[in-house]
Amino acid sequence: MRNELLTFLANQTDFFDPKNLSDVFTARYLAQRFSLKRNTASHYLNQLVAQGVLVKINTRPVYFLHKESFCQQFFTLSRNDYDSVAQLLADDGPAPEQPDHFSLLIGHDGSLKKPIEQLKSALFYPDGGLPLLMTGDSGTGKSYIAELMHHFAISQGLLADDAPFISFNCAQYASNPELLAANLFGYVKGAFTGAQTDKQGAFEAADGGMLFLDEVHRLNAEGQEKLFTWLDRKEIYRVGETSQGHPVSTRLIFATTEELHSTFLTTFLRRIPVLVTLPDLQSRSRQEKEALILLFFWLEAKTLAAQLALTPRLLQVLNHYHYRGNVGELKNVVKYAVAAAWAKQRGSERLTVGIQDLPEKVAVALPASGEPLATEERLTVDPRTSLVWLLRSRNPVQGIIHDTQCQVLALFEQVNTGESRWEDVQKRMGEEIETLFDRLIFEHRDTTDSPMLLLTTQQVREEFYRLEKQFNIQFNGNCIYALSHYLVHRSHGSHSALSHERIRLLDDYLAQKYSQLYRFCQAVIAALTQKLDIEPQRIDALLLALWLHKAGAVSQTHVSRAVILAHGFATASSIANVANRLLKNPVFESFDMPLDVTPEAIAQQVVNYIESNALSSGLMILVDMGSLNAIHSYFQRRVATPVAIVNNVSTSMALYVGERILQGHLIEDIAREVSADLPVEHQLFWPQANKPRVILTTCVTGMGAATNLCMLLKASIPETLGVDIIACDYHMLSNTHERALIFNRYDVLAVVGTLDPRIPAVPWISLDSLIAGGGNGQLMRIFGTIASAEQVNEINNLLLKNFSLRRVIESVTILDTGKVINQVEQFVFRYEHLAGCQVPNDRKVALYVHISCLIERLIRNASPGTYTGRQCPESELTLLRQAFSVIEASYSVKIPVVELYYIHDVLTLETEFIQQDQEF
Repeated sequence: MRNELLTFLANQTDFFDPKNLSDVFTARYLAQRFSLKRNTASHYLNQLVAQGVLVKINTRPVYFLHKESFCQQFFTLSRNDYDSVAQLLADDGPAPEQPDHFSLLIGHDGSLKKPIEQLKSALFYPDGGLPLLMTGDSGTGKSYIAELMHHFAISQGLLADDAPFISFNCAQYASNPELLAANLFGYVKGAFTGAQTDKQGAFEAADGGMLFLDEVHRLNAEGQEKLFTWLDRKEIYRVGETSQGHPVSTRLIFATTEELHSTFLTTFLRRIPVLVTLPDLQSRSRQEKEALILLFFWLEAKTLAAQLALTPRLLQVLNHYHYRGNVGELKNVVKYAVAAAWAKQRGSERLTVGIQDLPEKVAVALPASGEPLATEERLTVDPRTSLVWLLRSRNPVQGIIHDTQCQVLALFEQVNTGESRWEDVQKRMGEEIETLFDRLIFEHRDTTDSPMLLLTTQQVREEFYRLEKQFNIQFNGNCIYALSHYLVHRSHGSHSALSHERIRLLDDYLAQKYSQLYRFCQAVIAALTQKLDIEPQRIDALLLALWLHKAGAVSQTHVSRAVILAHGFATASSIANVANRLLKNPVFESFDMPLDVTPEAIAQQVVNYIESNALSSGLMILVDMGSLNAIHSYFQRRVATPVAIVNNVSTSMALYVGERILQGHLIEDIAREVSADLPVEHQLFWPQANKPRVILTTCVTGMGAATNLCMLLKASIPETLGVDIIACDYHMLSNTHERALIFNRYDVLAVVGTLDPRIPAVPWISLDSLIAGGGNGQLMRIFGTIASAEQVNEINNLLLKNFSLRRVIESVTILDTGKVINQVEQFVFRYEHLAGCQVPNDRKVALYVHISCLIERLIRNASPGTYTGRQCPESELTLLRQAFSVIEASYSVKIPVVELYYIHDVLTLETEFIQQDQEF
């Protein structure tokens, strides 16, 4: 099967056309052609990628090419994995930088992360680095890591390429201190019987390199003291030499298995600035333990040049066994099992390794046979397979996270190239991330009660709630749990080989598109990476922003804030603390003021608070007395939001104000109510400049249609322009006194709706003109002064798309839009024929929207019961009933007379919608 698959792909790759990608390169097609299960085909293909036989393009769908055929037909490739076809075609640069030696260690981003940071700190310290002492049980890898430090130091230019590495086991000389000193420091001729020539010791042999002193706890006190000279002055004295020392430049590493303070001199330990503790195997994660098992089997497979088939029960036993000898014992157990299998199946190209091949002491520790297996399939370890791919195949969490990250970036590339619209791609991105989070939560329940997940969830919840207030973001509570799972699993993975340029472009795009949500996500991730000590990755905040937007996170634009200012050590803090606890919401901020503080200083604190918190609906300041009443004069011209100041603050007043803020009352109403109910005074100050810019939407029939219109308009105007869209009641806008509240607070750029409220000096744009395309020019003139040419063009395109008749109808009804439009079209045609007249275009637009709502009302049996408008001639009602018969037949409904009256109003009056339309 492998040869047939490769032959097919080799032939097809010769005809590869990057401009017209064929499905023959996808796993789905190959699975069908070769009668394989989809997941089996993907497994084979990814294994061939890991072996360097195939090339993988991580787009949607994923494509697989025959690497050798591609190189012969086109050009040489330096990699096996690409994010896009464009990246593959641009592969003419140098090979990617190889990771450092420590990143190859299993657990380098988990249990060994802190030790590796300490090792690097010791190595990079100037003037030859710092001496360090590694502690850990026997078999934890101290000797291996010491050698790895030597290789790393050479690769980083800290040591010369030919720098020596000397390993010296102190246990060999523990009973003979004189022999220890002679071998460690060297000796001069005549120093003792038999010393016939001068001889270098381990220190001088390691000059210019690295000296590893293992089992250093076997040195007695005298032996430890002999090291002081080098630790203090970087020089040694050979045995028998007292006049002049020998300077030695080496990097010194100690290792021990013993407890430090009961074994070593205090004077010795204080000379070792870096103490590194390596974890035993039992304390390492299950994932790391399994990775070590696979590593050792992979090394054995390479030694034998044969495939190893590992039974599920074998892996289960090896994972459960407690290795007192740690990694060293595990390695020997694996070697024994492979040797036993090799003895039984010698010469075979594929060895099956099972529990019968284990040492007896391991086999008897077989867990209960009733315990479920993770899989029923045997794991094949192929010596030609990349170890990275092998480990990922056994830890699919990292794979699905990486694949989702690649998919999101690949989808965004379609926006950059103009292949897809952002709205379509954004939906698919959200679905990819949602699928990832669902899999992390529901397919990995073994981590549900893990201490790390519980800690992460707690920290995520705290940061969300803390920043929610600052950024005015409302979110779904499930977001906390989803992000927690992602961070727990992602923190165990190294940096993926993602396109940094794509990440940068997506970062810039989201920063412009969803500025408030983007800043919230950046702040959340920055705080969590610091609190949880995980390495930040730029893509984390981008995935979170896309996920929150998909999950319905919204910016609470109209939010009032409140602060308490009072003289005294903790007066304001005490009132705010009691009020917040009783209200169960952090409504109040507090500022405790010394008695001699100046009004300017108080005002500056208020300004700082305003600048760090969104205050679009106003700030309520509760003060105690005196000069605090006058602070507004110092910041009034610097704020763009209404400010109300109320004196004689008390706990009861704070509770009164806090309750109304939580209920959504405006600050001017709250201040007026407080003054009416309590013996206090209030002052209200409106912004003089820099008011928030808004466009108002309105409908004569109520807030429902105005709100729907508001949502359509919001989708057409980029957030970066800083223009908000607010739905308003038509009757409120028609009243000069009532609309003053809106105009005092906002800079109103225009009003959009169904009926002109006739506000002087404010442009009016009708809904039917937007649908017909006539209102776009007016909006362009409004935005021309505050937006760039590119932004104006973007707004124009979005208006043309969002305010098509189809989109407007979609926003007011859940029915099949195409069918509704077709039915209304037939109604209009039939009415014009029966009445012998032509319906004006603006009336047609109103009829389309009105009748869309009417049909849904009839289906729901929610028609109005009464009509209070003007009467309609019976002849006109007859015409309308006959014209409407096409809709009655199509939807099996019967139109009441009341609805016919409203249709007549739409045809003859200025208003387009009735009260019930707004409900839909």
